[in-house]
Amino acid sequence: METAQLVATLKEKGYRVTPQRLEVINIVLEKLAKKEHPSFNDILNEVKQKMPSISVSTVYSILKLLEETGVVVSFEHNGRTYYDSVTPHVNVVCVNSNKILDLDGGEVVEALKRAGVYPTSILVKGICREV
Repeated sequence: METAQLVATLKEKGYRVTPQRLEVINIVLEKLAKKEHPSFNDILNEVKQKMPSISVSTVYSILKLLEETGVVVSFEHNGRTYYDSVTPHVNVVCVNSNKILDLDGGEVVEALKRAGVYPTSILVKGICREV
């Protein structure tokens, strides 16, 4: 999703697009475009570099809004919250290295859809060979 499209969607739903919201949106969309899985702290630290006075609760509420509007999904691993795109795929968390890999998940996603489940996030934890 493009920033302009997301801004229009938020406005249609009655949300104000504040500079803080716009900054968090830009950071999140940029990281997701690069197939990254930013943690809450990653996003907070990057926003604070540009907006030092922004509060933790403001960033949290913006990310919650993005999740509620279907822009991102979140998952937890080792006490950290990560954000990801809503495009159905499999996230593999390598427990030995804490890396997160994206897999297409075609057959898994299709099997779930046949069962009437339309996944937005699939999380698999495993021991990965070093990649």
